[in-house]
This record gives sequence, C-alpha cells and structure tokens, in this order.
Amino acid sequence: MIQTGSRLFDFSLQNQYGESVTSTGLSEGRVLVVFYPWAFSRVCGSELEALNESYEYFAKRKVRIVGISVDHKFTLRSYAESLGLKFELLADFWPHGDVGRQAGVFDEQQGVATRVSLLLEDGVIRSVFHSAMTEARSIEGYKHAVNML
Repeated sequence: MIQTGSRLFDFSLQNQYGESVTSTGLSEGRVLVVFYPWAFSRVCGSELEALNESYEYFAKRKVRIVGISVDHKFTLRSYAESLGLKFELLADFWPHGDVGRQAGVFDEQQGVATRVSLLLEDGVIRSVFHSAMTEARSIEGYKHAVNML
C-alpha cells in the first residue's frame, strides 16, 4: 500500500460521464481520493452520502473529492445520479482494478478495492485512511486531516 509522503502514481480513468481524469490532474492542489468496493451497496452508499453532505466543507477548503471503484462508468453515472453526488466517481473497470492494484488497495479474492482513502496535496499523499469492508470511514477524520494541512 502507498504511504504518506509518497507521490501519486500515473494513471488515467474515466469518470461517470466518460471524461478522462488523470493522476496529473489530481496532482494539483488538495484532493481526497476515496477507494470503495461497490456502487449501490449499503456501506459505500452511506460513505458517499456523508461526503456529499460535507461537500461544501471540503469545497471551502479547496479539497476536490473523487471516488474510485471497479464499477463501469455507466453504473457510476446511475449511482451518482441516484445519490445526487456533487463529485466525480472514477471507473477502475478495465483493466479490472488496475489502479487499485497499483495503490495496493485491491482485494484479489473479492475483486474490488478495499476501503482506503488518500488525502493529497500537490500530488503528495499527506494522509491515508482505511477501514474494514463492513465499516464506513470517518468524515470527521477527513476533516481533521484537511485542517492539519
């Protein structure tokens, strides 16, 4: 797994609208990258909804939020619309889970990303958050880390 102080590796994924999002584009300013296992699942949905409810908090602090899962971009579009998300979801669909593998957060047995988030500042990982597959990560933990930047 990548660690604090390391730089974000190179990748390119499509968001829920089919637009390309690159690691270079995520290396400017502050970004919260949230790996999650599945769209339309209970814990993932509660996490993304909580992030969405705190969207203005992060926006005021100039933190961009992106979620990454192995779901197809069309699934992610439907998912984002169903939750009314204000941030992008990126499809690590093909090669299946490649970005998650590069980050060291891919669960080979289940074929999905684990619950790991990276707080970046200018492409450098400043904080890493993780929780068990059945447990949501703490929004307050994200906020505390952002306030420490």
